[in-house]
Amino acid sequence: MNIVIFSNPIRSGKTTRLQQWCAQKKNIAGILMPDINGKRNVVDIKTAASFEIECSDPENTSKALVNIGRYYFYAEAFEKANSILLQASTQTGEWLVIDEVGKLEIIEKGFYPAVKAIITTASCKNLLLVVREGLCEAVVSFFKINDYQLINDLDDLK
Repeated sequence: MNIVIFSNPIRSGKTTRLQQWCAQKKNIAGILMPDINGKRNVVDIKTAASFEIECSDPENTSKALVNIGRYYFYAEAFEKANSILLQASTQTGEWLVIDEVGKLEIIEKGFYPAVKAIITTASCKNLLLVVREGLCEAVVSFFKINDYQLINDLDDLK
């Protein structure tokens, strides 16, 4: 499996560019995390189905939450996203995309279960991980990724 890490600064349009890139590909699966109406959502690339992952009112919800910094996310949304990723990893697609891998995964939360399993067992040809600038070394080290290509521009992928 070929692992590609797409990295740029926080809030620099990584997901927007990734959405455009994915729209031009066939045989692609995984998840994107765009902001929709000011809240982070998860989009299943294969089906285009989306669901909210970010909780904007953590004090007034009875749902289990995962917190990182100033953000609160629904635990059940991470479970659903992990399921999408694990199912996609068993298929022999051209690309599997995970937007994004970062601080939560390094503390074994968020997309950690799927990322760990995919890096070791996925049958996809190409794995594209989105990692914010400044976290690449930590992600590579934590997941013991020995062979990868680091890019800052999706045009570098053909």
